[in-house]
Formats: sequence, C-alpha cells, structure tokens
Amino acid sequence: NGMQHVMGTVSAITPSNITVKATDGSTQTVLLSSDTKYLKGTQVIAAKDIKVGEHVVIHATKKGDQLTAAEVKVGAMKMNGMSGDMGSMKMDTNSGAAAPK
Repeated sequence: NGMQHVMGTVSAITPSNITVKATDGSTQTVLLSSDTKYLKGTQVIAAKDIKVGEHVVIHATKKGDQLTAAEVKVGAMKMNGMSGDMGSMKMDTNSGAAAPK
C-alpha cells in the first residue's frame, strides 16, 4: 500500500484521468479523484491548468492494478535544467581552480 511515483510528460488529460509518457517511452494512465492535489512548484493549481507536454511527477496510490493520483506536481522534472546546472557547476570549479595564480 505504498505510494507509486509516475514521472514523465503529460500526453493527455481529461477531468477523470491523466496519461503520462515516461522517459522510457511507456505510457501510464492515472485516475484523478476529488482528493487529488495539483501543484506547480509550491503553488496550488487546478487540474485544468495542466497542459499536454508539461513534465509531471505524480504520487499515486494503487488499488488492484489501477493508480489514483494523490498529488500531481508540474514542472518538477526538468532534465535540461539539471544537466545545465551541473555543467555550470563544473565550469565554476574549473575557473575557481585556475584563478588563484
């Protein structure tokens, strides 16, 4: 009865469910309930604010083989931003190491 995590890009959203395409190419449909919470960063949003193509992380509960979303977080998975930050960190350490002469 633990939480399941579904991460990926929204490929479809209806009032009753959200379909997410994972980075491995698989898709998963998760039911939305009246208890589902929606967040963009720390800001509470509505289901209608979520757009196809946005990155989401869904915390879902599993009943049988059906997932129901407890929380949908938008924009939590920015792959480009992460690698960009890591790239700039490396550059900083290099320039920092080279600077004291």
